[in-house]
Amino acid sequence: MGHDDQQEQTTEPLRAVVYVRISDDPEGTARGVDRQEADCRAYAAAHGWEVAAVFRENDTSAFKQRTITLPSGERVRRVIRPQFRAMLKHLTDSQAQVMIAYDLDRAVRDPRDMEDLIDAKVLGEFAVRSVTGSLRLDTDSDVAMARVLVAMANKSSADTARRVARAAKQQAIEGVWHGGMVPFGYRAESGTLVVDPEAAELVREASQRVLAGESLYRIRTDWNQRGISTMHGCKWTDRTLKLILLNPSNKAVREYRPILPDGTRAKTSKMQVKAVWPAIVDADTWQQVVDVLDARKRARNFHQPGTGAAKRMYPFSGLIRCSACGRAMVHRGEVYQCVQRAPGGCHRSIRSTEITQLVEEAVLATFEQITLHPTKRNTPGVDGTARVGLAATLDADRERLAQLDDDHYDGLIDKAMWVRQRARIAERIERTRREYTATMPEQPAGAGIDVTTVAAEWAGRTPLWQYQAASLILEAVLIHALPDGMNGATPARRRNETIEAFHARRAAHRAEVLARRVEFVWRA
Repeated sequence: MGHDDQQEQTTEPLRAVVYVRISDDPEGTARGVDRQEADCRAYAAAHGWEVAAVFRENDTSAFKQRTITLPSGERVRRVIRPQFRAMLKHLTDSQAQVMIAYDLDRAVRDPRDMEDLIDAKVLGEFAVRSVTGSLRLDTDSDVAMARVLVAMANKSSADTARRVARAAKQQAIEGVWHGGMVPFGYRAESGTLVVDPEAAELVREASQRVLAGESLYRIRTDWNQRGISTMHGCKWTDRTLKLILLNPSNKAVREYRPILPDGTRAKTSKMQVKAVWPAIVDADTWQQVVDVLDARKRARNFHQPGTGAAKRMYPFSGLIRCSACGRAMVHRGEVYQCVQRAPGGCHRSIRSTEITQLVEEAVLATFEQITLHPTKRNTPGVDGTARVGLAATLDADRERLAQLDDDHYDGLIDKAMWVRQRARIAERIERTRREYTATMPEQPAGAGIDVTTVAAEWAGRTPLWQYQAASLILEAVLIHALPDGMNGATPARRRNETIEAFHARRAAHRAEVLARRVEFVWRA
């Protein structure tokens, strides 16, 4: 008996969910998904169905894949569509009886997603409909036809991606601008780059100052004080300043870095040709700047063999920890990442620039309060026996956690049990860790650090001194996972959005993400 017949025999209308998606919406107006939703609602009303939920994915591709790491530690390629996954769960839990999409290619373009939709339909026993009639899964013939159409749509997308990549390569061969973000120092006119006199002079100024021995920190601090902003209207950082100085576009060279099979862009240039736009600096000056910055990087990373430790470069390494496993997160490139050697280990990460700034602001605010209201810090009595026992409990639970991960990786326990047991052990570890922290004796404010003057001395001190000072008041900074349904990606600038509005929207988004993910554990 079909769902239409079931509806005729019941007094209550069937509950339907609507899924709408559009691949490209650079302006962020969402007009495409709005039109799809209106048509899907009209389709539901014509059949007497009640729309219970709408799952919207604007500016989201159903074809492009990304490399992700599964909880088991396996690296796979997947199409990332959170709302599509949320809809499948909603339907599998029998919260609706009908799924409505505008068209088959709006719902799925990846064969793996098609199979997941078919599996969800079998488990949830819901009907699948589309406004155009291209998507039905009622019979084996419908399922077979849907699989064929999705395979054809997937091939069409792959052909388009291949043609676009070939066109980009041809543009590189010809030395023309490929579009996209305009390099600092230029502006776009009639599809090509022309020199922006004011911005180009800043690039030349920064190059000469680097060659004269000035640090990136001093240059970007000076530029920020002068009110000079990036192309996005943001303040300068060492990284953004370094990127514009190392950009081959400055010497009128067109660089080509293709998309690799795993979906990432090549880190090194595969082709460099003479560009059609004029240069800002000559090739010799550009190369000298590159050599100076590379030499500084090697000097920062240098440490004498046999000492057992490298020079501390980051003041909060060791304090920033993963909330799931308790391990200190490692600074890698642009992120702090939790790295476990055990199979299926945690790989949680967070942007290093954002977390460093947040922690620094919190630490300095606390030290400023100490400066304004200095108090005598008393050392309470400490039960050494209790601390030893808590430490042993922590070690034992961490061993259990590692063994649990190994058992899941080896297939000895299923995912449901792994998740349930892991949550219990992680919660016990966190509770024991807090008890252990409470028994720690107060660290003396000696070692040459006066807590009442830390805020004033902070900027001119080394990362090692900053770490020692922060450790006096800060026990740990716990990094939690991104909450379900929350998008951690940095929002893109909309086509007609002003720089000020984009800057404010991005700052608000980042602040919200950090507020949900970061937890400070202060010393008593």
